[in-house]
Amino acid sequence: MKYSSQSRQLRLDIFSSILEKSLDPSNRWYRLANSMPWDKIEQAYNKRPDNRHCGGGNKPARMVVGALIIKHKMNLPDVETIRIISENPYMQYFIGLEMFTSKPVFDPSLFVYIRKRLDVDSFNEMSVALMEEAEEDDPGDGDEHNGNGSNTMGDGGIVVDAQGNPHKGSIKVDATCCDVEVKYPTDLDVLNDARDVSERLIDKLCRLGGCPKPRTYRKQARNQFPGIIKKRRKSKNLVRKGIRQQLGYPGRNIGSITGIISGNNTSLFDLLTKKERQWIGTIIKVYHQQKGMYRDNTHQCPDRIISVFQPHVRPIVRGKSKAKVEFGSKLGASVVEGYTFIDHFSWDAYNESVDLERHINLYRERFGYLPGACYADRIYMNRENRALLKKYHIRAAGKPPGRPSKEMQTDEYKERAARDMGERNEAEATFGTGKRVYRANDVRAKLPDTADAWTAACFLVKNVMKFLEGLLFALFAKSLSDAKKVLESIIFKILYPVRVVA
Repeated sequence: MKYSSQSRQLRLDIFSSILEKSLDPSNRWYRLANSMPWDKIEQAYNKRPDNRHCGGGNKPARMVVGALIIKHKMNLPDVETIRIISENPYMQYFIGLEMFTSKPVFDPSLFVYIRKRLDVDSFNEMSVALMEEAEEDDPGDGDEHNGNGSNTMGDGGIVVDAQGNPHKGSIKVDATCCDVEVKYPTDLDVLNDARDVSERLIDKLCRLGGCPKPRTYRKQARNQFPGIIKKRRKSKNLVRKGIRQQLGYPGRNIGSITGIISGNNTSLFDLLTKKERQWIGTIIKVYHQQKGMYRDNTHQCPDRIISVFQPHVRPIVRGKSKAKVEFGSKLGASVVEGYTFIDHFSWDAYNESVDLERHINLYRERFGYLPGACYADRIYMNRENRALLKKYHIRAAGKPPGRPSKEMQTDEYKERAARDMGERNEAEATFGTGKRVYRANDVRAKLPDTADAWTAACFLVKNVMKFLEGLLFALFAKSLSDAKKVLESIIFKILYPVRVVA
């Protein structure tokens, strides 16, 4: 059942509260409520209907997306977000309520289903709607930067190349890693978690099947693990000895689990929950990975699992000063006029230089034309990507490969390279803002199909704040323009007073 969103804007006089006070029109939530493109956001929200839903209908898109924006803007947990909305009339006005209420707008567990329903493309469509709304509110004077270092007049600043492809604006691309909330993984910790989960599964299977519990040596394992992990200094031989000890326990438990399931007449495997069935496969894979690394005396293996509870998380080697290895998702993003779009989301490490054509194609799909310039890091500016940019007549703003030419030694070229470097820093700045302000590097969604929505929501809120900043700037510019007209009329009356003829 499709629910039509309350996209129409409410009047201030019908938004009554128990305090009987009017809302301040200068409040940020009030301004956003009157300026957000709720109709287009509703289309993006209802693009992927949940066919499994059989209840009384979906919540309005404005209520759902508005609650997500409040959550990531204020950096609040799901439960605390619902509480603060029930206490703040401005936030209730923002999400589209007609009257103030102290009751929860919806259950906090609904956030999980919202993240399952929305994906990265949905949030990108909302960001495009914000850009279009900002252009309608502030059309400008017709000048637009074409990416080649000059401004052009004409059809919205669009330049057509020799092949007939339209170009407008510029694109800035880069990649980063968004950390998930997971403890620093070690081989001993992963094996201990696998042992603990396997013991819980054995207890439940024996309780369901009515069979006696097999020997698991859980007390011995629980005493050995703290004896090693709590030591301040751990030698390599001590750690290897602990891994050899901990390997035996999950291996024995895996054999016990398979024996209980296969030897019981009833289908015990079907009685387990979906999460518990996934745990069995994860434990088996962890055991074989750790056994292979112990046998080969290495710490690397393909698709290495670092968490039993989040097996989709992979180590991403970044080589940053903070940490050489990060644990989370890797994403390739593009920045257009200050708005950030996630073009590639992956849990596996990859070379971001292969994403340049993807960024260019998505730019043309979203806006209907190609960029005039591309600002990217040195890893993107290889020969294949430079040939691609040359094919599309896009200026490659970056240091070319090979030895510096004579042209690169001129002052004009150095000045342009410095400007290009400053333009490219916007991509680095947007990652810093998304991680430091909106906590995109502390993803607390545990499922792979909800963690991507969490990350995309962080950058959507960043785009919303960019939209609000442009809205306030447009209002300020309009106020200056009106004041200028009034001042000019006063000066004109002073210089040319109207003479009354008798």
